[in-house]
Amino acid sequence: MTYRKIALTFVAALAGVFALNAGALAARPPGAGGGGGGGGSNAPPDYGDLWVLLRYESGLPILTEDFCQQPIAAETFEGCIQKPGTTEPEDCVVIPVDPVTCAVPLDYAIYTQEVDFGRINEARSPEAVFEAQLEDVLVNLATAGCLTLDPAGRPVYSSVEIDGDLPVIVTSTVDSPLQNLAMYRQLMLEGSLPGGLLLPGMEEPQGWLFTAARALGAASDKTGEVTEDMWIYLNDILGLTAADVTPALTKHCVEVKQEVMGKIEMVEKCVLDVSSFGYTRSAEYGALPTPPYIPAIDPQPGVFEYLDQTGDNSFEIATGPILNAAFPDGLDGYIEYSGSNVEAFAKHADDARSVIEFMHNWPVPGGLETIVPCGNAADVFYDVSISDVSGLQVPVRMVAGTEGREGTVTVANAGPAEATGTVMVTGVDLDLLPIGPLYRVVDGVVTEEVIFDVPEEFTLPAGYSKSWTFFFSMDYATKITWEAAADAEFDVNLANNSVTEETVVNRAKGGGGGH
Repeated sequence: MTYRKIALTFVAALAGVFALNAGALAARPPGAGGGGGGGGSNAPPDYGDLWVLLRYESGLPILTEDFCQQPIAAETFEGCIQKPGTTEPEDCVVIPVDPVTCAVPLDYAIYTQEVDFGRINEARSPEAVFEAQLEDVLVNLATAGCLTLDPAGRPVYSSVEIDGDLPVIVTSTVDSPLQNLAMYRQLMLEGSLPGGLLLPGMEEPQGWLFTAARALGAASDKTGEVTEDMWIYLNDILGLTAADVTPALTKHCVEVKQEVMGKIEMVEKCVLDVSSFGYTRSAEYGALPTPPYIPAIDPQPGVFEYLDQTGDNSFEIATGPILNAAFPDGLDGYIEYSGSNVEAFAKHADDARSVIEFMHNWPVPGGLETIVPCGNAADVFYDVSISDVSGLQVPVRMVAGTEGREGTVTVANAGPAEATGTVMVTGVDLDLLPIGPLYRVVDGVVTEEVIFDVPEEFTLPAGYSKSWTFFFSMDYATKITWEAAADAEFDVNLANNSVTEETVVNRAKGGGGGH
């Protein structure tokens, strides 16, 4: 270990503040309740009984002969059932259930273990919340001069900025639990981040899964624990195992008997297949942060810095292995872990949480930490978008052979730089024949100028939007599928650049041709 002396009085007081506020910073929202709910059936999801269950290595529940899921207790109790394949007395922890209803009898209800979600209950937020959080973090990551990983594996974005006449490195860590949860959700759905954004290590085989596990750890309570059951239920809550969702990983499912809205039904329970996932603690934390930058003079992989108490009123900045500090075995070494499948994924996420908790409890005071190196300035960037709510406005219905109708497309630039690009609107009927011509509308007056024959150009300052109104007419019945798409060279978020809408064209009364 190496140390740097710092001002003792200030740091001692600072450490006290962090210690006193640790509980407040880790405050948890109300728990989720007790185990067995969720899954990919068409029945309403049941998240009211989220218990620790007896499971296979795959995460699927081990069922009774009556297709009931089996909760497990924290320790042995009178009337328990032995875990399959075990003989030790301490493995008698399976809780009996009613074979008809699969419910836990009242005499045994006290032994069930509720899965603790803590602040990751944010997983119940609306989809729009995740999309907004993902957009925010993607803009920061996609426009940074440098992308690195901190000692817990969280993304760090840095850029060189000019302060007066001097270049200054400005660095931020993606430490928002909700942004990390949004990244986790996106990775598990698509296996990638939008726009082909790659964080360090994601180019490696299964690199996206390692990134997802770290994001899950960063989204969890610092003082909680990521367990196999919590991970499985979380995927249900996020909709990753729903019947109408195709995630990046294969789903494995089983039919279980369960009460649904007062009726006993067979319900499909699904888990994500991570059977090929392997994790070794020393390999992960022997390589972080990435790239290494501590100590500044001679950076070493697997080394970080933290506040260390060396006496009653003495604190120093210590530099040493992440493994020895966050996973100590008491002998100046560390506790190793190596595994695979669901257990390994949950352990990887929980290890990231553990390192974050250690860094939170023993933080290097601001201004004294080693600077993350970066020699690149941020690029010119912006986020051009067409709202999926009001960005493309066309009539929902119209009648063929009438005077015609209008449509409007609006492009917005969230900045921070001025954006230059084009926008195009097209429409096709049921036979994929183009709709048109479209005529430009100016101040409510239809002109003879054709619009969207070619893309319309725009230049938008940050925070501004621009609209184009067009006129069209139809002389036959059909359904029009409209698409509006914006294109800009330095747009960092392409996920919100296009919108589709439909117009149903009905026959005129008394006739009218059409399809």
